[in-house]
Amino acid sequence: MTNSRNKGAAFEREIANSLNKELNLTKPLKRILEQTREKFLPDLILGNWYLECKRYGQGNEPVEKWWLQVLDSAKDRGLPALIYKFNNRPIKVRVPLYTINTNLEKNNHNTCDLSWSDFIFILKTLYSEDIESHQK
Repeated sequence: MTNSRNKGAAFEREIANSLNKELNLTKPLKRILEQTREKFLPDLILGNWYLECKRYGQGNEPVEKWWLQVLDSAKDRGLPALIYKFNNRPIKVRVPLYTINTNLEKNNHNTCDLSWSDFIFILKTLYSEDIESHQK
């Protein structure tokens, strides 16, 4: 039987390593270890982005409580992103629509799910200042 905590931590490391590589981060992104003790901490923070990572066996749609968890961690502090993966499926990222189009009303009810490569493109194109602030 797989230990779900170890599986989750391994996925968080995978995402951190992928972001380090894809965004050419000179200051490596690392897991927030205090998240296991403090309720409102995300798995990773990149600039203003609060990233929650979920790896699950069966399914194709994220559980609503995962989205609520990242909203709680980002509340009044940053931008929420839920990075999730199910077995035999690609990595997906759920973000509020206003993070992609600033002309849209800022709310967390309207979301979209992006492919991993689309999320990286959005970060590089629209959020280069978050990448730069992480490097400092």
